[in-house]
Amino acid sequence: MKVIFKLIKFLWNGLNFIRRIVMNVIFLFFVLALITVLSLVNPQKNNQLLTGEQGALWLSLDGYLADNREENLTWQQALNELDNTHVPRKISTFDLVYAIENAANDSRIQGLVLDLNYFEGADLPALNYVGQALQHFKAKNKPLIAFSDNYSQGQYFLASFADEIYLNPMGTVEIKGLSSQNLYFKSMLEKLDVTAHIFRVGTYKSAVEPFLRDNMSPEAKSNTQRWLTGMWASFVDTVAKNRQIDPQNVLPESAQYLADLRQLKGDSSAYAKQRKLITQFATRSELEQKLTALFGKNAQDEVKSVDFDRYLAALPDRLQGDSSFSRPDYKIAVVNVEGTIIDGESVEEEVGGDSVAALLKQAAQDDTVKAVILRVNSPGGSAFASEIIRQEIDHLQRLGKPVVTSMGAMAASGGYWISSTTDYIVADQNTITGSIGIFAMFPTFENTLKKAGVTADGVSISPLSELSAVSALSPEVKDVFQLEIEQGYDKFLDVVSRGRHLTKADVDKVAQGQVWLGQDALQHKLVDALGNFETAVEKAKELANAKVGKSVEYSVEWFVEEPQGLSALLSSLKQSAKSLVQSSVYEMIGLPKGALSAAKNTQKQLGVLSQFNDPKGQYLYCLNCGSVK
Repeated sequence: MKVIFKLIKFLWNGLNFIRRIVMNVIFLFFVLALITVLSLVNPQKNNQLLTGEQGALWLSLDGYLADNREENLTWQQALNELDNTHVPRKISTFDLVYAIENAANDSRIQGLVLDLNYFEGADLPALNYVGQALQHFKAKNKPLIAFSDNYSQGQYFLASFADEIYLNPMGTVEIKGLSSQNLYFKSMLEKLDVTAHIFRVGTYKSAVEPFLRDNMSPEAKSNTQRWLTGMWASFVDTVAKNRQIDPQNVLPESAQYLADLRQLKGDSSAYAKQRKLITQFATRSELEQKLTALFGKNAQDEVKSVDFDRYLAALPDRLQGDSSFSRPDYKIAVVNVEGTIIDGESVEEEVGGDSVAALLKQAAQDDTVKAVILRVNSPGGSAFASEIIRQEIDHLQRLGKPVVTSMGAMAASGGYWISSTTDYIVADQNTITGSIGIFAMFPTFENTLKKAGVTADGVSISPLSELSAVSALSPEVKDVFQLEIEQGYDKFLDVVSRGRHLTKADVDKVAQGQVWLGQDALQHKLVDALGNFETAVEKAKELANAKVGKSVEYSVEWFVEEPQGLSALLSSLKQSAKSLVQSSVYEMIGLPKGALSAAKNTQKQLGVLSQFNDPKGQYLYCLNCGSVK
């Protein structure tokens, strides 16, 4: 009887779960449809009006940083209303920096508050870029306060730029060092009896290790150790400088760390204070009193402040360029390449070669565009799609429009291919780049099908036509694949040699699939300068002036894909429903707060297999760049 009761209870909970999902999705669809209709009636986005003193700019970074902005945020706001469901949002690094830089010179803004409780982090170049904006803000003698109940490593790095850092008395600062991990599929493929046909150039081995091994080779480990060590050194130096402490206090040696923690009887909160990582402890009520004393109270008896979204909405849209130009005659166009490069149109987190090429063509046809900035944040992908993008860059250059590359967190393999022939390359010192190489993979499932009692047979006119996922590859087909890959690698060396003005032999020495940090890539002449996006903007203006023949003012405008009407609605609904189901499932089975984020990272690595859609099966992809955390 007890077993039956448990079964009924389980089924009832399952029905309630399904009912809640269905009702929430229906409600969300209604909200999105209503907001879409209203936006079509009144498409004006910047309808906020801020007058008088606003107190602090309150940056509640509820999500993660990326280059591109989330165009449709309404679904996230709707989800937050449904049982207080927390859904991390994608926040544009450029929007964030734009708001901070404007607030620094805005007399209505008296200070800045960083609420990092729900910040999921970002790559180091993005954090550094935001940090530099925060430093400019502090230079205006406006207070900058950071707080969180606990600090992850990424949260703390951003907090370190603040004047004062507050931590809950029961909280901790988790600084443990960086690590990089890859997923390896060899045993999985063997269990499924999948034959993974891998084609590569002999010197480019580590890129396809995930399909050939169950662990990282010594060569790949050595390469990863080199760039990861350099990245960690940069992290430590920045934090130590910001907090004005000894670099050893950022993360002591493990033996010293344990000894110090034992002396404090395992009190990690006190240890964070002892190492001077925080200013002081503060409960939530104490923090509110502190902020109220600094910025005053509003009509609701809360800390006087304006949140990030409202402040950003009150500013001219940065995508449209400098608002002081009514009809600019001189523009710098920015085209963003963020995510895995796939053949065709962009889809969710993948960027389509055709989509980027169309934006570059738009810049080519616009007579007011005098130079282009190619913003790259990609591990590469389809070789064909990468070349389509690079060909459009060549076309821009033939028209006399210089192209400058601004590298973000990663511009590796295909990301480097599209960058290599631009006129000038700017990388962050912690950009992951290089990974010059090419491979092809064609899995066949003849053994898998045999286990189920299925075999394939037929007639072929030629051994070259025997290309099927359900039968073994003929020796002739294998030879064709290998010859084409060898030609592809030679083409990669040739492209880089031409773009970087190096001999092919010199390129080959730094190629072979090796990954480099930006600071090392500069030494090997793979990039021209270290800097951030603003460095690339200044260089683009300089090159444009040389072409124009005089010094003029430029409006910097972002050329982006903008889904409209029903397309935007369906895209937003799909993403919202997916996030809602994932969050609800994890909540139902009782997994901890960070489980969803960890699952998404794993899914992203596994998803590499489904992103391979190159028409020739050739890929410029940095599989061995790993996931840094």
